[in-house]
Formats: sequence, C-alpha cells, structure tokens
Amino acid sequence: MTRRNLRYIILAILIIIVIIGVEIFSSTKITTTSTIGKTIPNNLYNQLIELSNQGYNITALPTYYFKVSPLNFSSNGKPAVIFVGAEWCPYCAAERWALIIALLRFGNFSGLEYMLSSSTDVYPNTPTFTFVNATYSSPYITFYGIEYQDRDYQPLEKVPNQVYYVWSNYANLSIPFIVIGYYYKVGTSIDPGLLSNHNWTYVIEQLHNPNSQIYKEIYAEANLITEMICKVDGGKPYSVCSHFIQNDYIPNIYIGEELRIEK
Repeated sequence: MTRRNLRYIILAILIIIVIIGVEIFSSTKITTTSTIGKTIPNNLYNQLIELSNQGYNITALPTYYFKVSPLNFSSNGKPAVIFVGAEWCPYCAAERWALIIALLRFGNFSGLEYMLSSSTDVYPNTPTFTFVNATYSSPYITFYGIEYQDRDYQPLEKVPNQVYYVWSNYANLSIPFIVIGYYYKVGTSIDPGLLSNHNWTYVIEQLHNPNSQIYKEIYAEANLITEMICKVDGGKPYSVCSHFIQNDYIPNIYIGEELRIEK
C-alpha cells in the first residue's frame, strides 16, 4: 500500500467519524418546533413512568425549600398539588420534569403535550411539557397544572382566586410556583441551561445516567416534591413514601376546609 493510498484511507475514516459525530450531536438538539402542542406518544409516556420508578438514590433537597401556606388546599377530600407556570418560562420547563416524575409515583396523566420554552428568552428552547390539556388521576392527591401564559407570553389560563392570593402575597407572582396541601415553594433548583436547546430524547437519556448532572438535579427536586406529598397525604402509597418516612416519623397530614379549585 502506497503512502498516498494510506493517506486517502485515513482521510476517509476521519470524514466518517466527523459525519457520525455530527449526526449524534444533531440528534440531541432541537431541530423542529413542529411537535409543540402535540400529545406525547405512549412510548414516551411509558418512559416517563419508568423514570418515576427510579432516582430514589438521590438525596431529596431540604424540606425548608417549602414554606407554610396561609391556606390549606384540598379538593375532593384529598390534598391538592398545584403548579402555576408559563409555557415560555425555562425555569418552569425544567421544573415540570421533576414534578411529572414525582406525580407519576402517585397517579397517572393523560393528555400531556410537548412544549419548548421561548426561543427568545434565557435558556431558549428548553424541552418540556405543558399541562394545558392534561388530566391527572390519583387515589391520594388531586393535581391542578395552571399555565397562565403561553409560549408567546399571551394569557392562557386563569389562576383561581385562592391560589392567586397566595401566589401574589407570598411569592410575588414568581414562577414556577408549587403548592402541596398547605406548603408552597417558589422557583426551581434545576439549571435550565443543562436542558436548553436539547430535545426530549436527550433529557431522558440523561435521566438514565446516575452520573449525569441532569439526573442529579431533576431527581433531587423530584424527591423533594415526593417527600412533601407524603407529608400531607398520610404517607401513601407506602411503596413510595417508605423511601422518605422513617419509622419514628408521623406524617403531617391535615385536610382542612374544602377549597374549590376550577380551571
């Protein structure tokens, strides 16, 4: 084999490596917005369920991230979990991953749709989901996902008066805003920059990798939400709450006056 032929072979190999690398890189990046607003397929939903069954190895964030609300939110005799966010918001986008993982430990969703945060805001095109047309069922809790603005910053869903009272007076209308029974939390501990301009497949792959920063941050937040739900629902189901409730720990359950929450 001549040196010239060897150089051609090496050059061809390098070109193939570059092409493969570009394809792999591109496969993790946002390439289209055509999926926005479309219902996620069953295979993706099943992957989310699978993700909800793992991640308990990550220590939950401290419960002091949640503060005591002046109102106790419940519905149909069950503690209410309430999310107030906006489709354009990258911080909400990141938080939804953790919230959905946590909620799937207690019940089931239908109608989740693809969403990207705004392309013109910080951390553009953060892959996420929207709760606009989603429904949730659980024997332990109720869930209300409120998207008060769409991806174009236009009004979308009304925030119920009771929720707006706590949100405005105790959270300064900041988002994401989460209420769990009579606890509330503002903001997220997840860095949206880890997800920005990637696609849903990339995030799910990272959530299967315990060494990934995405895995660590999303599951730390998901486990905090899970622990707080266990505090207000009496530690049920045991298969979930046993990861957080010690033998000497008495769940802090209290169902007060029933509050009507209508979207």
